Amino acid sequence: MEQTDQILLDELKSGNQSAYELLFKKFYKVLVAKAYFILEDEMEAEDLVQNLFVTLWQKFPQLTIRTSIKAYLFGAVHNQCMMSIRNKKVADRRLTAYTDSLPASIDTSEPEEEQNYELLFNELPMQRQRVFRLVYIEDKKYKEAAEEMGISVNSIKTHLKLAVKTLKDKLNKLK
Repeated sequence: MEQTDQILLDELKSGNQSAYELLFKKFYKVLVAKAYFILEDEMEAEDLVQNLFVTLWQKFPQLTIRTSIKAYLFGAVHNQCMMSIRNKKVADRRLTAYTDSLPASIDTSEPEEEQNYELLFNELPMQRQRVFRLVYIEDKKYKEAAEEMGISVNSIKTHLKLAVKTLKDKLNKLK
């Protein structure tokens, strides 16, 4: 490990805020670029790297880094990206399993049942309804929906998760 890296690590462990700012300025852009290369989502890449730096600030005194700080940060970003991709795949599988368990189509010969579905959807908060429509009905990507609504991608994901959970619970009660 280079001597400058060791000095920087020692300063960080002692809680030196200017060393943390130097670390952030030195590596933020390249780490976002690395995350973007893997995730192909600019906002998610930025969120991931920002969360990494927050975690580093909180846990630096307890961390043991045996490599260069650069190698550690790049490895951490890579691992976070892989976990993010894995979590998305799990969420997609759960959503697919859930949608497969729903009736194949709504029988329009029973307007009362269709009205029930519409009433359940209308009971959702307006923002969740809008997110659900943008992502599932209009088939927009999270980033597009986030930009259109002026909120973060993580907020989009949270609204979707809560909307699907609420609808699922309400549909189960109807059965």
